[in-house]
Amino acid sequence: LRRAIRFVLGGQRLRSVFQPIVDVDSREIVGVEALTRFDTEPVRSPAAWFAEAAEVGLGPELEIAAIRTALLSIDDLPVGAYLSLNCSPSILRSNELKQMLDDVDSTRIVLEITEHHEILDYTSILDTLAVLRRQGIRFAVDDAGSGYSSLNHILELQPDIIKLDIALTSDIDHHPAKRALATAMVTFAGEVGASLVAEGVETPQELQTLMSLGIRSVQGYLLGRPQATPVTVNDVPTLASPVSPLVVASL
Repeated sequence: LRRAIRFVLGGQRLRSVFQPIVDVDSREIVGVEALTRFDTEPVRSPAAWFAEAAEVGLGPELEIAAIRTALLSIDDLPVGAYLSLNCSPSILRSNELKQMLDDVDSTRIVLEITEHHEILDYTSILDTLAVLRRQGIRFAVDDAGSGYSSLNHILELQPDIIKLDIALTSDIDHHPAKRALATAMVTFAGEVGASLVAEGVETPQELQTLMSLGIRSVQGYLLGRPQATPVTVNDVPTLASPVSPLVVASL
């Protein structure tokens, strides 16, 4: 296992793909999330690669390599769009991350704090976030709506962006309880000055429902799958117009 991960690190057998984050009013890409893909055997999911790297003590090296690879494409991304990078709490304090971010426009960077490891000391994390924020870097917490842990992260970390989990957005048009929770998140985000991004949007009906609740930024297969640069966005159905079977068939 360690040998396979060393092979990935030594041969750069990883690449970045980018999923668009779209403003539903302007139909423009306001951000992209960088995701890692592995071009080597054995075939396994990216999550499995990162989990197994952590098991053998190579998690930080693999994370840094993934971030470095994503940053190479920042100038090829849509003008004005931010680049969202998945980053564990331990990497936030690393010198390697600091050096990489010193070489790019920090106002275009969002660090999406992942939950691979439990955060035991929020005080030290908050100190690090304060330093990076002064450079113009923003922070996101994902998986909102998927459980207590993510909500606790939001309360403690006070992110600039809150990402609603696919567990909440999936079939939200059919679930009053999900709509109620999403509405509460819209209110909460407005109170604390955070932006909301709905992840995992796959159907026009989900999109219409989220838009009706006041969510303006969305991400998911309906808008665009993870892709190489240049990043493009699918046609976005409008809230004012009913979604016809023809539109659904074209997406």
